[in-house]
Amino acid sequence: MVKDFKLHFYAWIELVIWLVIIGLVLGGIKIHQYHKAKELKTYQIFMPDVDGMIVGSPVKFMGVQVGYIQKIHIVNNTVYVKFVLTEKDVEIPQGSVATVEFNGLGGSKSLEITQPTEETLASNNFIVVNEPKRLSASMTLLNEMFDKLGAIGARSSFFMNQFADETENITVTPNEITNSLIKINTALDNMQENNQKFKTRIKEWEK
Repeated sequence: MVKDFKLHFYAWIELVIWLVIIGLVLGGIKIHQYHKAKELKTYQIFMPDVDGMIVGSPVKFMGVQVGYIQKIHIVNNTVYVKFVLTEKDVEIPQGSVATVEFNGLGGSKSLEITQPTEETLASNNFIVVNEPKRLSASMTLLNEMFDKLGAIGARSSFFMNQFADETENITVTPNEITNSLIKINTALDNMQENNQKFKTRIKEWEK
């Protein structure tokens, strides 16, 4: 019985020793992470909205990922955003511009920071916040671009038709002119078809 008691006693001592060792290891890891986190630069901004950006989203400076979003909270009518720079050599200059942008075709968002301008430097804000760049706004710009391209194509087609009428006496066969016009019309049709396909894909991404 005494022998069993000693075995249990030694087992408890061994368990306590292992618990102390594990506690010291975990404590050391926590202390290391704490000191490492203190070395990283953090910034805090208030945005009108974050357009789907979440904790962990990348932070980019001049197009290069330099950190990540650490905290996002709603404060009154604004959104509090705290981000961390993991690149120690990167400095965010006074008057930089921050906005939410697309990060790939999957719909994820990132915080994009760009170099200051004369206007942002004059604002005396360390980081100037702009409205998020939304997909609908980008689609509108693309639609305008396609419309302008379509108008240019229509004018080119009209010009070619006039040119064909005025050059009847030139040694160019009607078949050559017809083939050229067919190619132009085909190119315009393809451009309009691609425009429709692009609009359809944009609508699918928004869903």
